[in-house]
Amino acid sequence: VAIQDLGAAGISCATSETAGNGGMGMDVDLDKVHLREHDMNPGEILMSESQERMLAIVAPENEAEVLALADRWEIDASTIGTVTEGPELKVYSKGELVAEVPAASLADDAPIYHRPYERPDYLDEAWASGFTLPPGDAGDILRILLDDPAIGDRSWVSSQYDHMMFLNTIIEPGHDGSLLRIKGTQKGLAVSTDGDALRTYLDPRRGAARIVFESALNVAVTGARPYALVDNLNFGNPEVPGVMWQFVEAIAGMAWACEELDVPVVGGNVSFYNQTDGVDIYPAPVVGMLGFCDPMPESPPRFDRAEAGMSIWVVGQEPHGDFAASAIDRIVNGNLGGRPSDVDGDLARHAVSAAANLAATMPVLHDISTGGLAVALAEIAFASDVGFTVDAGSVADLFDETPLRFLAIGHGEELDTNETHVRIGTVGGSMLDFGEAGSIPLDEAAAIWRDALPRRMR
Repeated sequence: VAIQDLGAAGISCATSETAGNGGMGMDVDLDKVHLREHDMNPGEILMSESQERMLAIVAPENEAEVLALADRWEIDASTIGTVTEGPELKVYSKGELVAEVPAASLADDAPIYHRPYERPDYLDEAWASGFTLPPGDAGDILRILLDDPAIGDRSWVSSQYDHMMFLNTIIEPGHDGSLLRIKGTQKGLAVSTDGDALRTYLDPRRGAARIVFESALNVAVTGARPYALVDNLNFGNPEVPGVMWQFVEAIAGMAWACEELDVPVVGGNVSFYNQTDGVDIYPAPVVGMLGFCDPMPESPPRFDRAEAGMSIWVVGQEPHGDFAASAIDRIVNGNLGGRPSDVDGDLARHAVSAAANLAATMPVLHDISTGGLAVALAEIAFASDVGFTVDAGSVADLFDETPLRFLAIGHGEELDTNETHVRIGTVGGSMLDFGEAGSIPLDEAAAIWRDALPRRMR
């Protein structure tokens, strides 16, 4: 009937909110709660924020089926209480009533703050900061970017845990999004988590909207359509008007982007007062996008499916000099400035739809984001162990981070899409060859990329 994540304040919050929102009460027996740590008092059991738990409201005739389903998936589950006419939330332990409070008083009657907010002054100077193309050709710049731990190979992390999910994982970590089959069906679920604190710092509204669109494109290149979103909003001290403004603007940007994509926000959390020595963190909203495909592509696109002779296309708008919070400006120039470009809702919808459609026939699809076209091409080359030759414009064009663009790689000279696209080159060889913009040997680039994180962990 209802289901809620157990987050802040654990069982106490989930029970009061579900009961209060329904105008009901609830009787909860803490002796029925399954525990990993058994030496806990009633208050600790109520307030514990142990992760990966949910509270489900189930009709009595379905209780056995729900418990059997949990057992099938090796999930601990227990019936801890019943919904009552209310309005009281009553909590029992060892047969005694240990708490009694109107459920709505902990949910609907919570205080609402109207904090002052104003645009911070730092933006004037930041927006006035222009981008300067650093010296060197594309190969020189790519060497520097691939060695950054935010761009380098992160399999050092993902290889340390089991990501196969009962052998249902079709696309594993290391791609734009991960894809899982729904066993026994032709359906699939895709997921991508994305954040960009630096771009959000330079323009919270545009930065947060772009996170949503990028996450949607990341699930679309697996063949899925964006289906639902959860958010994780991390900010500094909301009592500082500038920080509160960042929060308000970021929420507005995310809400607008979700409306443009018709994607509901089904859950999330907010973390405030994130500071070190009185200095607020950059505004850091993170989104988790769920995608759904029915049917799932027979052979979903992967980075490791590029082969010699395949054509390379860029799909989406042409680069327009979007270097605010870009990798080249941050890593090579050591600069954080400029204003991120605005995004177009129509372009976003078209790009996402085009990617999901092409996933049915294209061996390789890849979102162009951090590091621009050069890094996106390199990541495919590393996974497929094959080079490429492209003519994609100037050095600046190769590292431009204009949003809503993606790579499509496959056989043939034509691409079956109505969206703007241009053929830029061919897969093959042992070089990452950017034409007149420069080149770098595949083996050298791959070695830098693969060691970027591990060498810092030794």
